[in-house]
Amino acid sequence: MKAKKFDQLKLGKAKRLTCGLTDHEHPAVSPDGRWLACYSGEYGSICIILADIHGRFARRLSPHGGNNTQPAWHPSAGLLAFRHQHSNEHNWELWLAPLLPGAPPQPLLADQQWHFKHPSFSPAGDTLAYFSDEGSANVFHLWLVQLATLERRQLTFGDSQNHCHPAFSPDGSRLAFHAYEGTEMAEPPVTNLYELELSSGETRQLTTGEDQYKHPFYLTNSIITYHHERNSDGRRRLEALYLKNGQRVKLSSGKNNDKHPFPWWDAKGRPQLAWASKKLGPEGGAEPATYDIFSARLKT
Repeated sequence: MKAKKFDQLKLGKAKRLTCGLTDHEHPAVSPDGRWLACYSGEYGSICIILADIHGRFARRLSPHGGNNTQPAWHPSAGLLAFRHQHSNEHNWELWLAPLLPGAPPQPLLADQQWHFKHPSFSPAGDTLAYFSDEGSANVFHLWLVQLATLERRQLTFGDSQNHCHPAFSPDGSRLAFHAYEGTEMAEPPVTNLYELELSSGETRQLTTGEDQYKHPFYLTNSIITYHHERNSDGRRRLEALYLKNGQRVKLSSGKNNDKHPFPWWDAKGRPQLAWASKKLGPEGGAEPATYDIFSARLKT
C-alpha cells in the first residue's frame, strides 16, 4: 500500500461478534479467516474461547480455572498458544492447545520463578516469541523459543524498560512490540512502540510522547495497527502507522474505548480489523457496558 492510499485508510461498518455479561478481549483471527479466539471472564476465572468468524458456536478451549489470556494462532490454523495462570497468585506460563478432538492443552514454558507472557508464532511456525522476566526478576524482555528443541534466546536487554507484546512481521524478519518507559510502573504509564530487526538486533522507536501506544500487530510488512490511549483524558482509539515514513491515521474516534486491534484478511483477500470495544453496539436489557469483540473491513 502506497503512502497516498494509506492516508485514506478507514474502518467500514462494524459487526458485533460477541455479547454477554462479561468482557471479551484480545481477539485473534485464524490465518485462514475462519475462526475467532479471544479471552472472556472475570479476573481469577478467565478462559480462552473459540468461535467461528461470525461469533457462533463458541466453546471454551483453555483448562478449567485460573486465568487464560492472549491467544495466538499457529500459521497452520490448527494450534493456539496462550498464557495461563493457575491462580491469581501463580506465575504466568505459556501453553499450547491443538485444535483436535480429545487433545487437551499442554504447558510449553513454566517456571516457579519466572513469568512467560504473550506468545507470537513466527510465520514459519517453528519459533515462538514472548516476553519474560527470566534472569531479571520483574523486568521483562523479549525472547524466542525454538518449538522443536525448546532452546530459548533473549532478544532485548536493559533495566530501564519493560518490553511487551511481540508480534512478527509477515516476512518474519522483525518484531513489533511496546515498551513501558521506566520499570517503576508509574500511573498512568508511558508506553511506546518499537520495532526489532531480528538479524541485527537493532531496535528503532516508532512513537514518542507522554501517552500509551500498545498492542501492535502487522497488517502488511509496512503497516502496523495498535491502540493509542491518551493519558490526559483516558480516551483510547485505534490507529495505524506507516512504517516507511511514520505517518499515522486514526481508525476510531476514542469515544468507545477501543483496544486490542487485530488485522486479518478474509477469504477474498480483503483486509479486516477485529478489536475490543466497551460501548459500541446495542446492549440488551440490563446488560452492562462490557468489552465485546467487533470486526470491520479496512477500506481505502
